[in-house]
Amino acid sequence: MTSNRKEEKSKSTTTTTRKNVGRKKGGGTGLNDWFIGIFGVAFVVSLSLNVMHLTIGDAHEDTNDIGGMGHSSNKEAAREALLRTMRDFRDNSASLKERRKRRMEKMKPLLDVDENSVEALDSDGGSDVEENSVGGSDIKDGGDSVKDGKKKLPLATLNCKPWGISDESNKAAQEMVYWQDIPSDSYYTPPFYEMNHQKGKERKYMTFEPDGGGWNNIRMAMESTIAIALATGRTLVMPPQKKMYLLGAQKGGQKHHFNFVDFFPIERMATDNKAFEVVSMQEYLEEEALKGKLVNKETGKVEFPPGNRTDWDGIDQKDYDDLRFYLRSVSHTLEWRPSKCLPAFPSSGNHEDVEILQKLAGTVTKLGSHHHIDGTELFKVDDPNPLSRLEDTLSGRKKLCVYDEGDQNEKVVHFQMNHKEGLRLLTHFYSFLFFEDWREDLWMKRIVRDHLYYSDEIQCAAARIVEKVRDHKSKLTNGNSKEFISFHVRRGDFQFKDSWISIEKLIENTQDLIPANSVVFIATDERDKSYFEPMKKKYNLLFLDDFVGELKGVNSNYYGMIDQLVASRGSKFFGCWHSTFTSYIMRIRGYHSIKDKAEGYEHGTLPTTYYYTPKNLQLEMHKYSPIGGAFFNREFPTSWRDIDKGIVELASSISRHS
Repeated sequence: MTSNRKEEKSKSTTTTTRKNVGRKKGGGTGLNDWFIGIFGVAFVVSLSLNVMHLTIGDAHEDTNDIGGMGHSSNKEAAREALLRTMRDFRDNSASLKERRKRRMEKMKPLLDVDENSVEALDSDGGSDVEENSVGGSDIKDGGDSVKDGKKKLPLATLNCKPWGISDESNKAAQEMVYWQDIPSDSYYTPPFYEMNHQKGKERKYMTFEPDGGGWNNIRMAMESTIAIALATGRTLVMPPQKKMYLLGAQKGGQKHHFNFVDFFPIERMATDNKAFEVVSMQEYLEEEALKGKLVNKETGKVEFPPGNRTDWDGIDQKDYDDLRFYLRSVSHTLEWRPSKCLPAFPSSGNHEDVEILQKLAGTVTKLGSHHHIDGTELFKVDDPNPLSRLEDTLSGRKKLCVYDEGDQNEKVVHFQMNHKEGLRLLTHFYSFLFFEDWREDLWMKRIVRDHLYYSDEIQCAAARIVEKVRDHKSKLTNGNSKEFISFHVRRGDFQFKDSWISIEKLIENTQDLIPANSVVFIATDERDKSYFEPMKKKYNLLFLDDFVGELKGVNSNYYGMIDQLVASRGSKFFGCWHSTFTSYIMRIRGYHSIKDKAEGYEHGTLPTTYYYTPKNLQLEMHKYSPIGGAFFNREFPTSWRDIDKGIVELASSISRHS
């Protein structure tokens, strides 16, 4: 399609020679260079300060905080801090290539999988390797114990010591962890990645405009864009830091312009995963735009960014409009509307296979929507025949969006946030993308689970509060219980007025499921806590506001995310229909159910998760539901059910291609 651009304002184009700005080609990702630069500055500053300390002597020993370790009492502490600074700098300045090499060393046991071991699968296609395990009889495990030829996947860890949780309280931190460390997933690359990275091919990019709604709408669209970048094998360009809707609190001069790296471990994800490449907007513009490599899609002429500007961090809305209209003018916009079509990716990367999937979509349409799914006989996620998975995902959409040769050949593809044109990725990544290869489908779901979790700072703040809530319950019960119940009560700017109910109605809808005097943590955007007074008469209520000490030093713009994580740990959880805030809590609970092998995990059901309104949907998460409805207004079990299948098969395919 011809890319959209600002109608009321035509931008001049020029082909005059510009000074080349930016690093050499192949110099690494912008985010990694950015982080390395930060560490470089930190090293120089720390080196200078510590050398000064060593030189000056004891004059300031009672006032200097060396290396964040408290007051120093002797020069030895300064020397240790200096060595630690040098060690940290050396560790963090390692190149992306070297870090991936170290990651590869961890993977060797997986890549040594005997291809014959994959033939030892159950007749129904399921693996005889135990849940959450990798490998087979021929796996070399590097010295770790392997029982019966099966090696347990290591659960990832969360280090909260930098965020105030001691070793004694480390259990509180580990409780938050639901993601896993699966080395073979880190080395897998989809078909289009392989096509784009053939020798002599130019780098291909994907740019996008963040969603303009609330945080969980923004997060949802971000997950989809990262998944598309992975599926298409393109380098993702991160938007610049800017204010996000409802995340602009400037309390105490705190940071209030954000990028996704502030909320998720994006840099770590790029380091650990071969298939994921990401650059900053600044590097993209320096490397591509200022070197005359971006062409206006309407005029066919080279177009430079407004004012030749490359650093757009901290921009206001006017500047952002200038940038996004420029990106639209030099990119190929993919018109993928979630409610109209389902983007599909063939197992081979060939267009012919997409045409086969298109015929399958027609078959599903003729059979009728979800004719075989009754909640008791679920489709097998590892069935090589994609028909059942397609039926579960298509959800009334009549066609597949074909990522064809024309799209693939574009240097840059772009996703707009454009209400007028109906272009908005307000959907879950797993309800929006379809993969012919079941292994790739499950891989994508694991990648999102295992890498797109909230940052350590946010997780650890939530862990501190969960620990305090459990301690509170323990004191009330003389140590007999640490369980608490949680709610998300949405008020604020919620546009779905049928979900606005009185507190009396909320109590009426839920009181049969909550014992009297229970400890109840409530995540809410309701500022007037008097709304909850009738509920306080029945239960022991706690809010995020009650944990000021645990939130000391935490950016208040993170509070909503912390609320989500704390609420996800309730023994029972009650949420609000239509709320994407509630929905993400439910998906996190789904991830935890897999880790804990909780009741119903085999079918993707959550029997301790409820909606407090509407009453007729209260038990909706107690049964399996195929993807449907408006997509965004709830999470679906397919995002967590059986997603750890296929790890051995995927590792074997990597081994063959290695």
